[in-house]
Parts: sequence; C-alpha cells; structure tokens
Amino acid sequence: MGIKMSVKKLGLLFGLLGVFTGIFAGDDNSCRKESKDKKMQDCSSLCFAGPQLEEDNSFNVMGAAIYGVANAQANEIALFSTNRVVTAFPEGGQGMEPYENPSWGFKVGLGYRFNHDDWKVDGRYTWFKSTYSGSYESAYGGVFFPSFYANMGIDTVLQSGGPFGGVVTPFTNLQYGTYTLLQALNVYLVRPTLYTALLEISPYFGVDYINTMRRLTVSFTNDAVASPIYTNGGFYRTYDKNRFWGVGPMVGVNSNWYLGYDVGLYADGYFAVTYGCANSYSQTAVFRPSQSSSPAGNATISNSLYQYAPHMNIQLGFNWSHTFDSERAAVSFRAGYESQYFFQVNKTIFNSTHYFIANGAGIGLQNLVLQLQLDF
Repeated sequence: MGIKMSVKKLGLLFGLLGVFTGIFAGDDNSCRKESKDKKMQDCSSLCFAGPQLEEDNSFNVMGAAIYGVANAQANEIALFSTNRVVTAFPEGGQGMEPYENPSWGFKVGLGYRFNHDDWKVDGRYTWFKSTYSGSYESAYGGVFFPSFYANMGIDTVLQSGGPFGGVVTPFTNLQYGTYTLLQALNVYLVRPTLYTALLEISPYFGVDYINTMRRLTVSFTNDAVASPIYTNGGFYRTYDKNRFWGVGPMVGVNSNWYLGYDVGLYADGYFAVTYGCANSYSQTAVFRPSQSSSPAGNATISNSLYQYAPHMNIQLGFNWSHTFDSERAAVSFRAGYESQYFFQVNKTIFNSTHYFIANGAGIGLQNLVLQLQLDF
C-alpha cells in the first residue's frame, strides 16, 4: 500500500515538472518573438538583444565613415614674444600649438554569431590619418623662439662673443607641418543581452592592438633682424617622429535604449591596456649661408623603449535597426560622436646631450561616426 502511494506521488511530481517546463519553454519562445518585433513588453531579462533571424548561425559586416580632429601632446612648436629688441627673456610670451586639420577616416568590421547561447565574436578596425602643411607665418613686429624640443647647442651664435652674446636667436618667420596616423584593431567576444524589454546592456572582452605615428616639422627663417644670421636662404629646422605599437586586453560595454519605431539611443565604450614599443626620433638642422665657418649643422637623437600604453574609446549617438520580413537579414544604422585617447604614445625627445623624453604625452581623437551594419 505504501509503495503504491509513493509511486502515485512520484508520478504526480513528474507531471508537475513537465507542466512547469512547458510554461518556461513557452515563455522563452514568446521572449524571442517579442524581441524580434522590438515590442518585448513581456520579455524577461537576459534575452538575446540582436536581430532574430531564420538561421541561428549568422554573420554581420560593418562599415563606417568618421570625420574628426586629432590633437597631440608634447608638440609645442614655438614661443611668440611681442618684443624684437629684448630677446634674453620673452615679453608678452605665448606658447604656440600646431593647428590640426579635420580629416576623414573609416571603420570596418566582421562578426559571427554562434548557435550556442547566442555568443558572438566580432572584429573591428579603425583607420584615421590627418596632415597639415601651413604657409609661412610672420611675427609682425614680434619674434618666434624654437620650443623646448629643439637643440639650441647647434646654434653657434649662442657661444660667448656671438652676435647675440649667448642669447637664443630670434626668428621672424616660421612654417610647420604635421602628420598623424592612428590605427586600432579590436577582436572580442560579446553576447547581446536585454536587461529589460527595451534596454540592452552587453559587456564584452577581448584584445586591442594599436599603432600610432606622429610627425612634426618646424622651419624658422629671418628677413628682418639685427644680424644677417639665417637670412638669404638660411633656416633653423626641427623634425620629430614618434611611433608606437602595442597589444593588450580590453573590456567594454555596448548599450541600446529602444525608443520605438526601430529607433534608439546607443552608447559604446571600452578600455584597454596595451604593451608595446615606443620609437622616437628627433633632428635639429641649421643652414647659415652668411656664416663662413660651419654654415651647416645637424643634431639627431633616436630612442626606443617598451612600455604600457592605455587606450580608451567612447561613443554616443542614435541607432536605427530593422529586420526584414523574410527574417533572413537585418540592417542597422548609427550616427554619433566618438572620442578616444591613446595614452603615452607621443614621446618627443628633448634634443640635447642631456636628453630626456616627454613622459605621459598622448594623442586624442574626436570625431563623428556614420556606421552601417548588415546581419545575414
């Protein structure tokens, strides 16, 4: 009798488990259907936030145009002084930073979605280059002094008894040019996840590779000074070239807030700590045709070191996404603002026998992003 009752209770228990399993399975299917239609009012958290396509395994390709401005630290080009007579110290001195030209760049990406719990592996590559070549600028009653990164010892007029009695040579004209190249490659794992029915919060982690280059050339000439030094084709020129490559781990998060009609707000950001090699080169060259002894001179220094260089990227903007009725493809479009910074990559050398390298100097980039993505 007791054994029969136990068998009946066991059968009832398995029946209840089957009912609950069917209920939860129904909820999960309902969740997927609602997320596909972007309604999802009854969807529980942790549902897949990407487009619901006919095939569980799918690809996505991405392309984007970016337009922005890069700015570098440790690139001061000159000091401007309002007084041409007093050159031992600046009067009304003002530091001069190089102008940066707005330029275009691009992003490309490729991803693959696994059928196991909707995990994805994504890769994206960013390329940006800007150049600027300015015309001659006149001091108009003032003078220019080369910045801290120029070699002053190569200027023989600094020696005792020179035309300026040991004072740095002032210049009435300058011309400069810049070149900036920024590249970043991310490979990471992500599972697009709904935190609520209308809010996606998707952490991701992976590997970040960066490659940067910065070049700066500044030429000084004279046409109206007390001494004829550097006139008649003479010049005083500095050239700096800094490169860095590094690779390291990255963590980030992507978020979408769906507002309705396939439109939403998105935010994306990641932080990486890369480790790689920084290479720096500095040259100061002079040519003085009016000076009979030592009319030309050249001072060069190069250096390299391995170091850590953090990299940070933040995006914010509007998102539009749509799944086609065939459920075989989906398209999305993003328009937003992006800001990123490459820490400690622009290590300009102080060109001297007592040389050192500017620590902590980096390159920042601010730009607009127009991105199109296709899932299929």
